[in-house]
Amino acid sequence: MVRILCNLPLECFDEREALEGVELVTYGPADRMNVDGVQFPFDLVFDPSNGSWDELVDLLPDGFRPDLLLIYWPDQEPLPAGLEHCPIPIVGVFSDYNLALPYLAGLWPFFDVVLCDRAGQDLFRRLSFADVRYWCQYAHKRPFHHLMPEVGARDIDIGFAGNLNPAVQRERTSWIERLQAMRRDLVEVETVSGRHGLDYGRFLNRCKIGFNRSIRGEMNLRGFEVPACGAVLMMERDNLEVREFFEPDEECVLYGDDDFEPLVLELLVDDARRERIARAGHRRVQEHRLGKRIGQLANLARNPGPGRPRSSEADRVLGRAVAMILTWAPGEAVAAAALAANHLAPDDPRTLNLLALATLRWRGADGGEAAWKLFCRALQVSPSYVPAATNLCALAHATNDPGLATSVQCEVDRRIASPSWFDLDGPTLPFGYAARAIDRSLALQSAVRDGDPQLFAATLVD
Repeated sequence: MVRILCNLPLECFDEREALEGVELVTYGPADRMNVDGVQFPFDLVFDPSNGSWDELVDLLPDGFRPDLLLIYWPDQEPLPAGLEHCPIPIVGVFSDYNLALPYLAGLWPFFDVVLCDRAGQDLFRRLSFADVRYWCQYAHKRPFHHLMPEVGARDIDIGFAGNLNPAVQRERTSWIERLQAMRRDLVEVETVSGRHGLDYGRFLNRCKIGFNRSIRGEMNLRGFEVPACGAVLMMERDNLEVREFFEPDEECVLYGDDDFEPLVLELLVDDARRERIARAGHRRVQEHRLGKRIGQLANLARNPGPGRPRSSEADRVLGRAVAMILTWAPGEAVAAAALAANHLAPDDPRTLNLLALATLRWRGADGGEAAWKLFCRALQVSPSYVPAATNLCALAHATNDPGLATSVQCEVDRRIASPSWFDLDGPTLPFGYAARAIDRSLALQSAVRDGDPQLFAATLVD
């Protein structure tokens, strides 16, 4: 039995009594975790954006001493302060690094082990994380994804429900167009977004085939949700992980650029084959429920690896504050974290840049003047630091003063000529998942993999 303290109510995936070999305690704000329209409560009411590890320990139930701290998605969920005091292995689950890598890169001091998909292993090792391992974090959510005979006949030949934002799902967009084009072959196609919970489960129960295409070659949520709802899973052939979970042509169907449409048509005219694959996939997915997989983490408690890298307090406070920008943390908490980082290193351009961004995150346009001064200060203390210049340029463009924008742009151009990794270390506007922000995250990924900072620097030109 492994005792896990976790920031995610795992009941959203599987019943607690089904978590084999695990004793679980969860923590988080009382109203935080609404998953697919259902509020999943935490065992401990605790706000990590304002609280510390020591305060969290004081809330633990009598007799519960965790073997490991499991932190899901630190680009979405803030870390408690003072994690250096945590005496047990800290395990991080990283997901959407393609969207948020500039915010995740500075979290290397915090984790004994990082769990991610196959494609992310080498990336995070290159970013100085001590121990990076593959673990499939996804499964179907059993409260919502199951057979629903009451839905009736499967009247959708092939369906997709998910993110259709072309800025985020760039490759998938062209595949959705191919899917929709099959209507000319009299195929009943439905592609939707914004379906969640039981409504999403009912949609999949209407589908004969569930289309899927991952974003990082990972076995994603849909890869489990489709077979759980009794449809045939259709997934890209070059996926790095799917064969570890389903047998092609027996429990799923894999497609490529050259045979996608023919495979769909073949499945639709061969009811017996399609229904056989759907039944086999549904049987197999029961073996991959989170309750059966979570026990694998017991090995992390017994074999945590080399431990957290050596780091300074300044490293830790800065990394926590940068990651917090993208999370649900209130603006005041983000600003307090940024102030703490700047207090430890007042002449570090990274903390000045961060404090300016935190000011904008907290106060919006009312913080523009203060942020401008902080960005300027960052440029004064470092003649080569780039992110503050990029952010200053973004503010200058917002003033509609062409002369000012041109002047600041020249400074950006000068600084990106031959930057070091340090010169590029820091988040930039815009916040969130705007197309430009995603471009920069993807470019940073390429730059780290190739060891060439210029690949990232080029995207910081506004």
